[in-house]
Amino acid sequence: MLDNQRHLFPLAADDAYLNGASRSPQLIAGAAAARAALRWREENSGMPIDAFFEPVDRLRATFARLINAREADRVALIPAASYGIATVAKNLPLLRGQKIIVLQDQFPSNFYAWHRKCADAGAHLVTVARPGNGERWTDAVLQAIDEDTAAVAMPHVHWSDGTPFDLAAIRTRTEEVGSWLIIDGTQSIGALPFDVEHIRPDALIAGGYKWLLGPYGCGYAWYGPRMDDGVPLEENWINRDGSHDFSRLADYRHAYRPLAGRYSVGQHSNFLSIPMQQAALDQLLEWRPERVQEYTAALWREIEDDLGDLGIALPVVRAHHLIGLRLPPNMEMDKAQRELAERRVSVSYRGELIRISPSVYNLPEEMHRTVAALRAAIRT
Repeated sequence: MLDNQRHLFPLAADDAYLNGASRSPQLIAGAAAARAALRWREENSGMPIDAFFEPVDRLRATFARLINAREADRVALIPAASYGIATVAKNLPLLRGQKIIVLQDQFPSNFYAWHRKCADAGAHLVTVARPGNGERWTDAVLQAIDEDTAAVAMPHVHWSDGTPFDLAAIRTRTEEVGSWLIIDGTQSIGALPFDVEHIRPDALIAGGYKWLLGPYGCGYAWYGPRMDDGVPLEENWINRDGSHDFSRLADYRHAYRPLAGRYSVGQHSNFLSIPMQQAALDQLLEWRPERVQEYTAALWREIEDDLGDLGIALPVVRAHHLIGLRLPPNMEMDKAQRELAERRVSVSYRGELIRISPSVYNLPEEMHRTVAALRAAIRT
């Protein structure tokens, strides 16, 4: 199992940052890469042609390795998850009367594009509610999929409570009816293993500033064969075939670069962001997502019994890097927030849930500090 990795982040000794699902703390190696890029920029007025392409190709290949994708050309660089989702929405065939399936309380970036798509096509946006009585949410999704389903657009784990979904079973069902499967991996890729060759989604989208440790304003999209001949959101020059030849850019070429090369955002050869993203993905490959899960699982084992004594039960099936805790009736949410803040414990609040998202930079003591804050929130 991984040792604690706090030394790789500039976290204050008394900060319990249990909020990786909000954004990653700054990786020291990423900041160093940014400073090196700025120094290079200060010393070089121009930018060599190769610098527009080679760092990008390396980054796409590294992300492909992280998700076990055979073809790096299926990876596009995007500025946000919403950009990647909107690209798929533009290319999804949708007929009047068909439906797109989403989940209750799904993150807005994976909702609004489908809402618009259905409204424009006269199709139905179907929301699968969170089931009660211990039923699996995956089973409810499977029951909702039928021959009228054009697409299922959903996360790998739910962003508010961390519910994991059986994507392999959902992929099998979508293949049976011929529908697309679009996965938002923003709250999972980097912290939870994902094998794109096994799941075979039509698209996997991930914002890059959370579990992928990158700067704000970056992300990744893997697009499957159904997207091979699609139309990008924007018609920029660098995604065209032959764009390496700067002397002939005005010899307009309508052919795109292969596969997902057509879908990257304009100006994606960002001299500052790309080195930061590369440092982050290199670190994730060294850690390996399965070891991130092992480490965070051990953190929860430290306090699982104590939480049970307080009337807080952890989900039996869970993604250990993101869990939403529901307080029992004898605890006050407002008081819990004050107690956590006083103990310098950083978490997120999503509806009635306290979302706790630890990673490899957290310590068992920080988990125990969280329990102490919750215990202090009991009504007296």
